[in-house]
Order: sequence, then structure tokens, then C-alpha cells
Amino acid sequence: MIASRTHGGGRITVDQRADGSGEALQAIIGDVGDLSVQAAVGDFDLATLLTQVPAPLTALNLDACRMRFHRQLAASLLELETTAVGVKAAAFAYRQAEKGISEAFGGLLDAIGYATGRIIAISLPVIIPVAITIGVQVLVVSKILDVTGLDDVITTHFGIDLGKTKEQAKEALVTAVFEHSDVAGAVIEHVLPGIVVGFVGLPPALLDTDADHAYWPHDSQSMTVWLLAGANQFGLLLPSDVEVWEAEGVTPPHEKPPRDLEDLYLREAACHRGTDSGQVRIEEIVGPDGTTRYIVYVPATTDWSAKSGDNTTDMTTNVQGMAGNDTVMREMVRQAIADAGIDPNDEVMLVGYSQGGITAGSLAADPAFLADVNVTALMTVGSPISDFAIGSDIDVLSIEHEQDLVPDLDGNENPAADNWSTITVDYDPDELRKAPALRDKSDAEIADLFDSAGAAHSSTAYAASIALLLRSGNGSLDRFTAKNSGFFTGDLKKTRDYQGRRKHT
Repeated sequence: MIASRTHGGGRITVDQRADGSGEALQAIIGDVGDLSVQAAVGDFDLATLLTQVPAPLTALNLDACRMRFHRQLAASLLELETTAVGVKAAAFAYRQAEKGISEAFGGLLDAIGYATGRIIAISLPVIIPVAITIGVQVLVVSKILDVTGLDDVITTHFGIDLGKTKEQAKEALVTAVFEHSDVAGAVIEHVLPGIVVGFVGLPPALLDTDADHAYWPHDSQSMTVWLLAGANQFGLLLPSDVEVWEAEGVTPPHEKPPRDLEDLYLREAACHRGTDSGQVRIEEIVGPDGTTRYIVYVPATTDWSAKSGDNTTDMTTNVQGMAGNDTVMREMVRQAIADAGIDPNDEVMLVGYSQGGITAGSLAADPAFLADVNVTALMTVGSPISDFAIGSDIDVLSIEHEQDLVPDLDGNENPAADNWSTITVDYDPDELRKAPALRDKSDAEIADLFDSAGAAHSSTAYAASIALLLRSGNGSLDRFTAKNSGFFTGDLKKTRDYQGRRKHT
């Protein structure tokens, strides 16, 4: 069975359970206290007092029992009150401890990064000559071995294939980074900004800020802004305008609305798979009640070049989006929605994988976009979107692989909000091959799909995970589908596909 964990989406946490228990106990105390008052008042009932006259000894014994009852009841109420206060205090302490541990851990990583940056800055006069000397030597020796054919001799006599060893080392490094993606995310969020601030010689207190944007690095988003500014100086990752038009779809339109979340995700993946530039697809669905709803599919990355070309789903869109800037893909979605004639009151679901999730998530947090588009649901897969302040009126489902680095590039977990469920799946190729769509695949085909270092981010792996989650039963998937059932029922009236091209001045 595929392993996963979920947070958010209304799931009750330990401290919430404790708070709930404390409140329930407080209610019981109130009820018992009311009964105690009624019993005390009843002791002075005139009819009861008159019945004591004929039997004074019995009356004395009864009074003694009453006094003992009220004394023990008061003691019990005091104990219950103390317990209720203790339970609530424990919940508060748990939240504070959790917050403190998180802040202390982040502060420790900041300090480590800052110290590393200072060491690098101080040691630079020594490091540069040594690095140049070693680098030149390695380069010269590698060239000599290649030209003279000695690398083949080494392979023959010592069994060491230098080229293969280099590739294996590279693969091992990438695998380690993906397998420990949480650590990599913490490094991006804390250590790297600390190194930059320490290297430049800025005060370490600058790392402790909650501002979304600042002139100095203090988190993953501000680091991306700095990276972007540096790349722009070399003509890389430059923003541009975009031209958008309705085009023939990458795949034929479907006849019915998506039957479930697996079908929904497969339609999303088809918007970019095997194409030079991804397309935005909009499905118009009319429910049994006559309500019109729209699903907007936002494509993922198709071009990893840092040089902006015509392609809209490129690395530039990734970095610009992570920096919190507007992108050509955001504009493509806006123009596609406007061209499709979507009314501001019509319900809209945004769906995005990887870069598509970044674009969709950023739009779902954009007040200007939401003023014109009624986004009621958002589904992202393998996307870093925790930096986006998505409102509580939008129902969000995020699916991530534990060993996928991409969702951790923002350095934080998604908020554990009532309207936001995040399902983290343990990436296990042996389990994923049990997905119905992969059962007929050979071992060699499975190896091609899942054995690479970054396979945890592949759309095929996510499709398999979603399929297995559905078949094994998952409360968060069921909740999201039930709450947004209007997008999965009724008639699919029209499908529109949109293509874009960067405009360079």
C-alpha cells in the first residue's frame, strides 16, 4: 500500500484535540455546577424541612450526608477545573514549543550560513589561488588522459572508467539532494541567504525579517530575486510580453468532464507533454443544475534554457514566478480566460503541475486576478506554492512526493489550513508500478521511468501515485472531489486551447 501523510484540510492536530477536550470538559463542569446549585437550593425546600420534624435523628444523618455530598462535589469540581486548565495549558505549550523549535532551528541554520559566509569571505585570498591551481591541474590531467588514450588504459588495467565514474558521482549527488529534499529546502530557505549576508558582511540581524521582499537575502524568495537580478545582467531570465491565440489542442478534446482526480491530472499533464511550449486548456462544464463552471489547465516546464526564447513554459517563467513577479504564463492564463468569455461570477478551478502549479497558485493569491475571476478551487501537483497567500475561500489540494525537491524549493511547508490539504506521498517505484496504467510495463520500462535521480518529480510518477491513492482510499482526495463535485459532473460543452509566444523588443 502506498504510504502518505496529510496535513491541513480541516484535519485535527494534537493541540486542537487538546483544546477540544478542554472545552468539552469545561462544558461538563458547567453542567455539574448547575446541578450542584439546584441540589443546594432543594435542601431548603419547605416540604423537605417539614418532613424532618417527626424523625430528628434521621434528619441529622441526612444533613450529614448532604454536607459530605456537597463537600465531595466541590472537591470534584475543583479537580475537573484544574484538569481543564491543565489540558488547555498543554495545548498552548505544545503550540509554543512547536513554534519555538521551528524558529530556533531556522535561526541555527541562519547562523551556520552566516558563519560560513564570513569564513569564505575571510579565506577568499587563500581559497581562490588554491581552487585555480587544483582546477587547472585537474583540467590538464583530464585532457592529457583523453588525448593520449591513457583513460582507456586505466579502464582496462584498473577497471576504472573515469567518464562513467564522473557521471555516477553526478547522479549520486542529484539523488542525495532529491532523497533529502526537506534538508535541501531548509538549506535554500536559511543557509544560502546566511552565506550571502555573511559573505557581503551585512549584520546577521537582517536574516530575521518577515518581509516578502527586501534588498537583502533572508529566505528562498529573496534569494531568487537576487539570482534573477544577477542573471539579468548577463541577458538571462529576462521578462517579456506575450502574444496569445486560440490554437489546435495538443490532444483532442474530451467528451465528458473528468471522472475523478486521476483523470483531472492526466488532462493537466497532457497540456505540456511532448511539446516545445505548453498550452492552456479551458473546459466549459454545465452541471445538472444548469450552472456553468470552468476548469483551467496550466502547463508545466518544457524548456530549461536560461536564455529567453519564444517559449512561454521555460526556465524564465519558473524563476520569475518563484521571485513573486508577473510572468508570461500568468498573462497567458488571463488572456485565455478573457477570450473564453468566463463571467466573473462563474466558478473556476485552476489545475497545475510543477511550473503550472506555481502559475496557478500565484494567480489564486493575486487580488487583481481574483477581482475578475471567481476561483473556487485549486489543485497543484509537485509545485512550491507555500509563499503564496491564498485566501480561505479557495479550496486547495496539493500533492507532493516526499523525495521531490521541486515542492521544497520554497523552503516551507504549505499552511495547515482548513481549506488547504497537502498530501505528501512516499516515492516508492516498487509500489508505483502497481498502478493500473503501469502493470503491463516491463522491468526495463519501469527502470527507464523511475530509476533516474529526479524521477520523483516526473508526471508519470505523480499520475501513478494519484491512481494508487484513489484506489486505496484517501479522505482528502474524497473531500476535495465531493466539495467540488460540480466540476466532475454534467456536460462538457466546449474545450478551448491557447498557445503563446514571447514578444521580444
